[in-house]
Amino acid sequence: MSIAWANDGVAIAYEVRGKGPSDIVFMHGWAGSGSYFDETLAYVDLERTRAISFDFRGHGDSDTGAAYGLDELAADTIAVTDAAGAAEVVLVGFSMSGKFAQYVSARHPDRVLGQILVAGCPASELPLPAELLADWYACAGDGERLIALAAQFITEPVAREVLDRFGQQAARIPLAALQGTMEAVTQTSFAPASRPTLVVGGVRDPLFTPDLLRDQVAAPISGARLELLECGHEIPIERPRELAGLVESFALNIGKPVPPLLDQA
Repeated sequence: MSIAWANDGVAIAYEVRGKGPSDIVFMHGWAGSGSYFDETLAYVDLERTRAISFDFRGHGDSDTGAAYGLDELAADTIAVTDAAGAAEVVLVGFSMSGKFAQYVSARHPDRVLGQILVAGCPASELPLPAELLADWYACAGDGERLIALAAQFITEPVAREVLDRFGQQAARIPLAALQGTMEAVTQTSFAPASRPTLVVGGVRDPLFTPDLLRDQVAAPISGARLELLECGHEIPIERPRELAGLVESFALNIGKPVPPLLDQA
């Protein structure tokens, strides 16, 4: 792992794979880390793309921070792209990072070529019941409980070793980071940027349903396209091959004209 230094001195751990001309930044979900995308990246053509994954502050191998708001997370993302030498990137934001990716696009449109929001949060507030959040926070430090929490939203087979790796990483995250990032999701609202956008959802996702993704995530962004896969919420580990194909196609074709439909009459 390499280290990027945030504006407030926090060390952010990141990894670069591949040598292609297209830079893709992968932003993980709640209680996750950069390694959450390992299954997806196994199917990405790293001869044509360069995948940059990183651990949010307080997650994985990154240091903890005093704050976990949108501004801090966006600045950390830009610090990673700078350290990796990526001037313009495609952002892949999973779950809570669907919102964080949109915020980076809004604050730094000159750095973002496009965004892929995977089972992603809308840019609007996302109020969740206090009792539900209390149950989630009570899982802090307990890998098995965090695995069980994620498993509620999985509808396709996932190898036990993949879940174990998630649990091991999730158990390392301090409660302050889990609460801080969740509050950045639930308590904030902003106008999304008009960037090329692909929204990817699971048809059986009970958390961010296809209707929610269509109406609250894709609709507010001009030209956003919605693709649905046969799975639940945890798309990067449920449908890694299909997600990799969508990410790669989107990143490699940004700015290219869409060919007209052939007249089949």
